[in-house]
Amino acid sequence: MKQLTIGISIRLFTPGSGGLQQHAAALAQHLLSLGHKVTVVTRALTRTPSFQDYFYFSESNTRFVAGDVRVEVLGHSRFLNPAMWFSFKCVGRKNLRTLGIGLYNAIYASKVQSCLRDVDIIHHVGQGSEMIGFAANAAARHLGVPFVIEPTVHPGQWGDGPLDIAFYHQADRLLAHTHYEQQWLRSQGLMQPVDVVGCGIDDRSDGDGLRFRRRHGLIGPIVLFLGRKDADKGYPVVREAFSMVRPHAPETTLVCIGPRGSTRSRWDLPQDGILDLDYVDEATKHDALAACSVLCVPSEAESFGLVYMEAGRYGKPLIGRRLPVLEELLGHDQAALLVGTPTGQGNRIAVTTEELAAVLRRLLDEPALAATLGDNARTASARFLWPEVRTRFLSAYQLALTGKRN
Repeated sequence: MKQLTIGISIRLFTPGSGGLQQHAAALAQHLLSLGHKVTVVTRALTRTPSFQDYFYFSESNTRFVAGDVRVEVLGHSRFLNPAMWFSFKCVGRKNLRTLGIGLYNAIYASKVQSCLRDVDIIHHVGQGSEMIGFAANAAARHLGVPFVIEPTVHPGQWGDGPLDIAFYHQADRLLAHTHYEQQWLRSQGLMQPVDVVGCGIDDRSDGDGLRFRRRHGLIGPIVLFLGRKDADKGYPVVREAFSMVRPHAPETTLVCIGPRGSTRSRWDLPQDGILDLDYVDEATKHDALAACSVLCVPSEAESFGLVYMEAGRYGKPLIGRRLPVLEELLGHDQAALLVGTPTGQGNRIAVTTEELAAVLRRLLDEPALAATLGDNARTASARFLWPEVRTRFLSAYQLALTGKRN
C-alpha cells in the first residue's frame, strides 16, 4: 500500500483521559510508525464540554504536535455564539436539522478543509451530535476524498439518536468495533459497507505491581475500578458491593482510578478500605493493573471496552456487565464473569449490589477460577493487539479509496 495522508476528526482530544481520545491517539501513532501521515482536527483540548456547551465553548485556534501527531484545534469567535446557539436549536428539530447543520458547516467546514487539504481520506471518530463530523464530511466532499465514520455506538444509550443516524448516512464507509455494532448499524437502514475493525491495545504487561503496592501501602488482594466515577460506569454499585464484601475479606482494598463524575454523591466520601485516585499517568495505570487481583468495571454501556483488554494482557480476571458487546468479546471465550439481567428497556442490563458482591467474593475465594479467567482474558485480548488492528483499519481505508464494498 502506498503511504497515505490521513485526517482524523474528533470532538475532544485529551488522550490522557482514556476512551476514544486514547484510541484515536494510539491509532495515529501506529499509522505514523508505518510511514503514513496523520493530522487530527478537534474542537477541545482542555476540558470536556457538555452537548449544549460544546456549541458555545471554544478554544483558540492552535496547532501543536502530540507525539509526532499534528493536532489542529479549531475554535470560533465569541461573536459567532448567537449563530452557534441557533444551530444548536435547529439540529434537534427534524424540520430544521438541515438548516442547523448548514449553519454549523458555514462556520467550521472551511476550517477543517484548510487543515486537511492534502489528505487522501478523512476518518471521523464519534457520533453526529458532536457536529464536527458534519463539518469534516463537508470538507471531504469539497476535497473529493472518501469519508469514513467510526461511530462507537452504545445502542439504546448513546450515538443512536436521529441526528446520529442522519450523520452515519453521510459516510462512504463505516467502521465498527464489534459484530454486534455492525449488525445494529445495518438494522438502521445504513446501506454503506460496515467493516469490523475492533479496537487496538499495546502488548503491555510491564507494570510494576510491587511498586504500586509500596507507594500506597497495600498488602492484601486489590479490586481495581478503572474509569470515570459516574453511575454509567458502575462506580456507585462497585463501592456499595465492596462495602458488603469487606467484612468477609477485611484485608482487601478497592482501588478506584479515574476522574470525578459529573455530579457529587455520597460515594465521593472517604470509606475504609477504598483508595480513590484521580487521573494517573500510563505508568501508574499499568502498575495498578499489574498489582490488582481482579478488574471490576460494571459499566452500563461500552462500544468496545479497552480497559478489559488491557487488564487481559496481565492475565487478570475480569468482571463486567452482561452487555452484548462484552458477551461477544469476552463471554464466548469465558474470559470474564459478566453479571446482570436485561431490563427489557433497550440494551439496559440491571446489576444489583448483592449480585456483584457475590461475584467479587467468589473470585477472592476461588484462586483457581480467577487464574483460569485470567488466562482466558489474556488469550481473548491477543486478538486486538495493534499490529493486527491497524492492518484492519488500513484495509478499510484502501477499500474506501477504491470504492469497493468488501
